[in-house]
Amino acid sequence: LGADGMETFVDKNNINILYGTTQFGGLYKSTNQGASAFGIGSPENKSGNWVTPFEQDPIVQNVIYGGYDHVYKSIDGGSNWLAISQNFGSNLDHLKIAASDSDVMYTSFGNKLYKTTDGGATSWTLLSGFAGSINSIAVHPSNPDMVAIATTGSQKVYVSTNGGSNWSSYLLDLPGFSARALVWEDNGNDGLYLGMNYGVYYTDNTLTGWEPFSNNLPNVIISELEINTVTDEIYAASYGRGLWKSHLFNDQLSVEEFELNSLAVFPNPTDSEINIRWDRNEKLQIRMYDALGKLVLATQEDNFTNDLKLNISTLSGGIYFLRLNTSNAVITKKIVVN
Repeated sequence: LGADGMETFVDKNNINILYGTTQFGGLYKSTNQGASAFGIGSPENKSGNWVTPFEQDPIVQNVIYGGYDHVYKSIDGGSNWLAISQNFGSNLDHLKIAASDSDVMYTSFGNKLYKTTDGGATSWTLLSGFAGSINSIAVHPSNPDMVAIATTGSQKVYVSTNGGSNWSSYLLDLPGFSARALVWEDNGNDGLYLGMNYGVYYTDNTLTGWEPFSNNLPNVIISELEINTVTDEIYAASYGRGLWKSHLFNDQLSVEEFELNSLAVFPNPTDSEINIRWDRNEKLQIRMYDALGKLVLATQEDNFTNDLKLNISTLSGGIYFLRLNTSNAVITKKIVVN
C-alpha cells in the first residue's frame, strides 16, 4: 500500500479479498489478492491511533470493525459504517472479538478496558480489578468469558474466567521484562503464550510457572502473536528482526531441534554448579540472565568437548535463564538456583 503497514487480514470467506491499514487508521481493500487496492474510507473520515485496531467478525460474513474514538462496524465490507459504542473520549489501542461469540468484544485505551456482550447494542461496560496500561488483549478461542491482558503493571499478566468481573495475576515466575503480546491455544489446557521485550513464554493449567519458548528467537521485542490452527504453528512478529514461526508448545524445540536435542543441562534445581553435556564438538556461546534480564554469567567455548561445569556458587537463589548459542541454533533453559 505504501506508507507504514499496520493491521491486515485475509477475508475468511474469500481468499481474493484482503484488508489493510496504514498509519492513523487509513483503511484499504483488495479484491484480487493484492494486485491492486483501493481506499474504503475511515468511519466519518476519522483518524485513529498510529496503529488503529481493525478486525474481521469471526462468524458473520462481510462484517468488519474499526477502533477509533468509537468502535465502528460495517456489514458490507467497508462501504458503510455505524458506531456501535459510546464515544470513549480517546482513540482506542486494542479491539478483540470473541471467536466463539462475536457479540462479546473487548476494547481498551491506556488503562481503561471495556466490554460488550450484545455486539454494542447497549453501552460498553468499564472493567476494573487490574493495574497498568494494556499492551494486549487475548480472548480464549472457545470461551468468550476467558480473557487475558498484558499490562505495564507489576503483575504483568492478568486472566479472568468470568468476563472481567474478577482477575487473577499470572505473574508467577515471569522475568522482569515487559509483557507485550498474548494469544491463547485451545489445547484443552488453556495454553497461553506471552511475548515480551525479550522472548516468548508459555503456561497452561498443568504448569505452576511460565516456560521459556524462545529457541532460536533473537533478543528483540515480540510485538504480536498469532496461532494458525490449520498447521498448529505459532507466529511471532518481532520489532526489527522479522516474522518467526514455530510448532506449538507440545512439540517443544521445533526450530533447529536436531541441532540441540542432545544437549543436557543438569542438575536443575542446583545450588553451586551447572553441568552442560553435549555430543558435539562445536563453538558454544553461554549466557545466563537473572529474572530481571541482567547478564550474570558469560563465557564461550570455541571447541566444546562433551562436558562443561559452570560455577554459580556466587549467585543468589532464584530463577535464571541459561541461553546457549551455536552457529545454527539457540536454546533457552530455565534454571532454579537454591
